[in-house]
Amino acid sequence: GGEEIPLFSASVQHSKSCSVLAKKRTIIPARSECLIQGVPEVPGQFRYAVTDFPSQASQKGLLVAATLVDMEMEAIPVRVLNLNNKPKILDKGDVIATCEPVVDIIARPPEFSGAQHLPSTLENFQILNEEQRTAVRKLLNEFQNFFSTCDADVGRCNMTQHRINTGDHPPIKQYPRRLPLSRKAEADHLVKEMVDNGIIEESSGPWASPIVLVKKKDGSTRFCVDYRKLNEITKKDSYPLPRIDDTLDALNGSQWFTTLDLKSGY
Repeated sequence: GGEEIPLFSASVQHSKSCSVLAKKRTIIPARSECLIQGVPEVPGQFRYAVTDFPSQASQKGLLVAATLVDMEMEAIPVRVLNLNNKPKILDKGDVIATCEPVVDIIARPPEFSGAQHLPSTLENFQILNEEQRTAVRKLLNEFQNFFSTCDADVGRCNMTQHRINTGDHPPIKQYPRRLPLSRKAEADHLVKEMVDNGIIEESSGPWASPIVLVKKKDGSTRFCVDYRKLNEITKKDSYPLPRIDDTLDALNGSQWFTTLDLKSGY
């Protein structure tokens, strides 16, 4: 009855990110993950934040899990993954993460939908008996979010930052190839679609490569970029792959085989 209840403001007084420093010296074993205690570089900037990995950490082969944290805690838990084949040493005071302020925290109960989004082709289990069909459906339903439901549903991976090493070579700048007027509208539509879906973003950088529209067997269009000039100056980062014969030998005794293909990728 007339009581005034203050709400969170839509603006944040301190909107800048804050570095998180290692509270003590820690050794992360090779190819391992550790929970490291951190402290904010500048205490009291904001209450709640989301941790992210700084660029210098990713270049050292370290990844930081995005986590909602309370900045007023005595120690901020930071989950760090060492992707290297050697142990990594983090000294006290090293920057191990950055924090972005959180304005609002909205708690919502998990939503469960009875609708199944599995492709109809996965329901073709005629070679299985009833017990096997039930087991396969249960497994697929458990991981149904792994399957793409539409052309825009291509998935995301934010565990690492991709870097193309071109050394000190000047940027490659190529003019766009001329498209027939009948296909220009199609190209504009595909670009807008990818921007709207968060697949690409606008850039004002000095690098530029031409697009190529390729017709698929089903008549649809494959949007490609001709990166051959860029590939010529890229410093190779080769990694030895397993021997195919060893891989096939590892399948000895198996009866069930599965193949998975990316919805969109190269």
